[in-house]
Amino acid sequence: MIWPVPLVGRCAGIGMSRTVAVFLGLLLAMVAPVVRADDAGLAAYEGQIRPLLKERCYACHGALKEQAGLRLDTVAAMLEGGDSGPAIEPGESEFSPLVERIIEHDEALRMPPEGEPLTNEQVTLIRSWIDAGAAAPSDETPEPDPREHWAFQAPTRPEVPNSGAGWVRDPIDAFLAAEHERLGLEPLDEAPPHVLLRRVYLDLIGLPPTREELLEFLADPSDAAYERVVDRLLADPRHAERWARHWMDVWRYSDWYGRRAVPDVLNSYAMIWRWRDWIVNKLDEDAGYDHLLRMMLAADELAPDDPEELPATGYVVRNFYRWNYNTWMADSVEHTGKAFLGLTINCAHCHDHKYDPIRHEDYFAFRAFFEPIELRHDRVPGEPDPGPYPKYEYGKAYKPITSGMVRVFDEKLDAETFLYTRGEARNVVPGRPPIPPGPPRFLTRGDFEFEPIDLPDEAAYPGLKSFLRQEETDTRQAALDQAQVALTAARQALEAIDAQSDPEGLTTAQLALQVAEETEQVAQADLESLRLRIAADDARFGRSEADADEAARAAARSERALALARARLELAGAEQAEHQVRHQADAAEDALAKAEQRLATTRQAVETAEGALDSDATSYTPLSPSYPEQSTGRRAALARWLTQRDNPLTARVAVNYLWGWHFGEPIVPTPHDFGRNGAPPSNQSLLDWLAVELMEPSSPGVEPWSMKHLHRRIVMSAAYRMASHTSDPNHPNAAIDRENRSLWRFRPGRMEAEVIRDSLLQVAGVLDLARGGPEIDQAQGLTSRRRSLYFAHHGEGSMQFLELFDAPDPGECYRRTTSVVPQQSLALANSELALNMARTIAAQLGTDPSCDPEAEGSESAFIRAAFERVLSRPPSDEELTLSRGFLDRQIALFEGAELPEVAGSATPPSTDPRTRANENLIHALLNHHDFVTIR
Repeated sequence: MIWPVPLVGRCAGIGMSRTVAVFLGLLLAMVAPVVRADDAGLAAYEGQIRPLLKERCYACHGALKEQAGLRLDTVAAMLEGGDSGPAIEPGESEFSPLVERIIEHDEALRMPPEGEPLTNEQVTLIRSWIDAGAAAPSDETPEPDPREHWAFQAPTRPEVPNSGAGWVRDPIDAFLAAEHERLGLEPLDEAPPHVLLRRVYLDLIGLPPTREELLEFLADPSDAAYERVVDRLLADPRHAERWARHWMDVWRYSDWYGRRAVPDVLNSYAMIWRWRDWIVNKLDEDAGYDHLLRMMLAADELAPDDPEELPATGYVVRNFYRWNYNTWMADSVEHTGKAFLGLTINCAHCHDHKYDPIRHEDYFAFRAFFEPIELRHDRVPGEPDPGPYPKYEYGKAYKPITSGMVRVFDEKLDAETFLYTRGEARNVVPGRPPIPPGPPRFLTRGDFEFEPIDLPDEAAYPGLKSFLRQEETDTRQAALDQAQVALTAARQALEAIDAQSDPEGLTTAQLALQVAEETEQVAQADLESLRLRIAADDARFGRSEADADEAARAAARSERALALARARLELAGAEQAEHQVRHQADAAEDALAKAEQRLATTRQAVETAEGALDSDATSYTPLSPSYPEQSTGRRAALARWLTQRDNPLTARVAVNYLWGWHFGEPIVPTPHDFGRNGAPPSNQSLLDWLAVELMEPSSPGVEPWSMKHLHRRIVMSAAYRMASHTSDPNHPNAAIDRENRSLWRFRPGRMEAEVIRDSLLQVAGVLDLARGGPEIDQAQGLTSRRRSLYFAHHGEGSMQFLELFDAPDPGECYRRTTSVVPQQSLALANSELALNMARTIAAQLGTDPSCDPEAEGSESAFIRAAFERVLSRPPSDEELTLSRGFLDRQIALFEGAELPEVAGSATPPSTDPRTRANENLIHALLNHHDFVTIR
């Protein structure tokens, strides 16, 4: 709220001077009775007025900004006022400038200046509070300096509390135990072995244990055995696939989309699946979180000659939007801020941030990091050349590339970023100099520096890469070999013809031989031209001692010689075609005319090519596109700043995600917003300890920023091993912390969509563990056996099965939503996938000797095996009895009915009554709550 013009009390309305009005006001204040703050007034201020002012007014009139010299974060500040005097007059709301401005009809003067006006009810609340005397607490303090917000201070390792004697296994537990003791909570005991095993399997690899793995652990559920399980799962390649999907949510992984039916690429880009595979590979290697961030933002600057790292810039590519460059920039700013810093920098696109000390200028300084970028296609070994990246042309569709790698590079080395207003790029502020790149000023504590980066020759000119040269050479050599074989065959065919008995055949064979000879000459010239172009490139880049100009002339001459050879081949082909048409008995006149015209054209082309041979030109066709030899270094500087030890946010944000995925609820419930408008941490000391532990591991031999190290600490902790429920419905903890915010028990939750689908395949033993590669069409979701990670993921369609179970939104998914709808039960009950897996499992268990129908106790053995395989636990006595009854009823039902064979199903139901009953039991277990729940 701003007071741009003086607003005085009621005396101003009758022409009295401001001086007299102020004097009378002071006189009246001296003789008037003191207005005392009653309890109702205090309650109204604390419960309604101050929260309303904080929500709508503090952004401009609080610690963040004192617009017009006015603050509204305390009643004392309101009474003191700003440039135009006091904001309120206790007891007289009618003459309080605060009220006058919030009910002003002129939108240019009304406060707040943005958003909807205050409602009549809100205005009445403020009026009533002022009329009652504007009560305020005697100890009211102003809003603290926003720069002192807890998340904006570099984390330090807090002292581990001396709490939780008897159950603490790790410092993690001690921090939780301190909170338990403060609140009077008693943590639950450790979960049963089968529950813990299934929990850690689903958590670390996204798949349940096999029956054999379950029985092995139940035979020895010791701490040592559990530790071996944890180490094995962390080393399992499936761990990287499971956790890649988590991070892909945050980093907004998406395959290309935007008019796929055309097909036309508008958003993201084709071949971006290489970024997905890079994430999987790096997590498998336990590359540091800092390394992942640096490569995703700036691999082209920090590792420009490393083809293993360059796909990482798919993170920036994903934000690409072909039709509007400003959208690409806006998404890069917003989601880099949210994903890595937990800051809503995007809120400063139109104005200064309303809650955090992020200036309007800071938004554009952050945008400047990305201003120079453009896309490029890089060739990869063993694949065709994808061709150059096509620049945007209005109305033109761009089909997705099907080979190579897409990545970013700095194309516009002198790119400038200009401040504009109201979020509209056309509203550039005139006369304002360009804004240099930098993080939000309040986080840098000083100047931000970056330096241009000189790139390796092969990054600027990929034609120097050895694999590319070799593949081009091999292609031309293969063409030459093929031409020479054809030439030999043509010569033999000519020699086999008797000239006297077949003069026409002789001429035809001679023309065919001429074509074969010219084809061989083209192949020879093409190979020689490639050799000379490679030599010229080497001379140009100082890789040989040859004279660069002379080498370029030789390469240019060789291309002209190749052009002549191709022209002669065209002429030979034209002569052959003209001869064939001329000697056809039923040849049409226009066909002969066309053949003669082609012959004349090719003869002219040969003459032109011969005349060009003597040129002294030095230009030749490069083996690849050329790119700038420097990069600005802007994104590299951003990446380094993000991963500095004293950056207050990066590590906190990372461990908050890790904790949330392990425990179902992050420590900061708003993982994308650690600012003052975000939710406070449930345990800041624990969060800070984890953040420092990520950057500076306390265990010897562990690399900084190792995520597997934190995974191990977390799943080995007593907190992680706790039971998720108690049999006591009146447990005293529920009265203290019903929401389990302090983690006195493990928080159960439903599997993610991908884990449900993958687990169906896993328990059936048919999951295809092939790794990586191009995205799979969503339509194959119920037939393909690949992990869900590898199916196409984009904003223009989805796999229905995954969508029913709350698959991530490819546009933004900092936290997944979880819904409970009937369609989910129907999907497991009726989907072809669930039915086929049930039948497959039943058939496999039927081959187990213990489940042989002729063996004693086979029915109970089958039930136990089914529970252990599907639910990763043995059945209870009650479940065993109920299951026996179910099987008996099903068998009796099926024996009294005809079971016809079902055609057209990948796995048809059995026509044997007992097997059919077994299939139905397995299907029921796949629909059991315990199958889709991580306890």
